Amino acid sequence: MVDVRTLAAAVLGVALGVVCLAAPGTIVRIQTAGRLPRDRYGRYGEDGTGGDGADAGGVPTRWLRLVQVVGVVLLVGGAYFAWTLFAAL
Repeated sequence: MVDVRTLAAAVLGVALGVVCLAAPGTIVRIQTAGRLPRDRYGRYGEDGTGGDGADAGGVPTRWLRLVQVVGVVLLVGGAYFAWTLFAAL
């Protein structure tokens, strides 16, 4: 019988890893509730063009890379759990 917890860990790890790798800017925006601490410039209603080391949405490149690294770790963890699940069959 398949261990449900291991299966859930594999599926969630792979799914979250893919999302973190595919859309790191969206992940940062969601986690910061749509506003970054340093994007308080410009007039009301204007979208910032970003500052030093930021993309067009104002998300610092360092944060994007961090989310991508977390995505790789989640993907590897999910793959490990999937491997242990199928190795036990």
